[in-house]
Amino acid sequence: MKINTVKRLFAEGKPTVGGWVALASPLSAEYMAHVGFDWLVVDAEHSPVNIETVLHCFQAINTTPTIAMARVPVNDPTVIKQILDTGALGIVVPMVMNADEAARAVASAKYPPEGIRGIAGSRCTVYGDDYAERANDEILVLVQIEHIDAVKRAEEILSVNGVDAGFVGPRDLAWSMGVKMGSPEHEAAIQEVLKTAKSLGVPLGIMTGSGDDARQRVVEGFQFVAAGSDALYVKVMGRQVLDQARGV
Repeated sequence: MKINTVKRLFAEGKPTVGGWVALASPLSAEYMAHVGFDWLVVDAEHSPVNIETVLHCFQAINTTPTIAMARVPVNDPTVIKQILDTGALGIVVPMVMNADEAARAVASAKYPPEGIRGIAGSRCTVYGDDYAERANDEILVLVQIEHIDAVKRAEEILSVNGVDAGFVGPRDLAWSMGVKMGSPEHEAAIQEVLKTAKSLGVPLGIMTGSGDDARQRVVEGFQFVAAGSDALYVKVMGRQVLDQARGV
């Protein structure tokens, strides 16, 4: 089976930097993969993407060493099974609120006896004839901690066997707290999760909005850092070029 290099970097205590594919475009995914990101997450939660488009994004990403992953729309065994069967080497599960929900995500991603994932000769077998035997060891399961109640339960969530990493969703976290992004209270909550993750030896990820922000999070100890998305790159560069053209 294809080696999940992100999982190897986690084991070595090293950071990884990736990006979000939010435009539901295999072409965008291909361009981003050829940039050299460690991983790319195809967003099946907040983008207008269907399972066939997710497949085509994976096919584009797989022309490079970049690891193809997806954020699933919901913590549901059937949905997770379909995303994995399509070829995700990792999943990001949104809005995980407690240990039971984290355990459900893990079980959905693992073949028996470790989980409940059904087995079939689907597209994922292009990763190797030994896919079924090795998938449980290679596929990453990340759970999103993006609500203040989940922050308070971070230790129990990240302690669940089979959770490979946590992932802070800063925007939803701020909304759940009724504060602005980047406020002292907001940053304190993020740092609380990071402290918990470090104490447990569990990698933690976070979404950022620029290369500088991503670098700062790497320095702080985050190991799965999203340096923006294709949608962000288009907006930022488009605005910059337009301002330059207009002499703004």
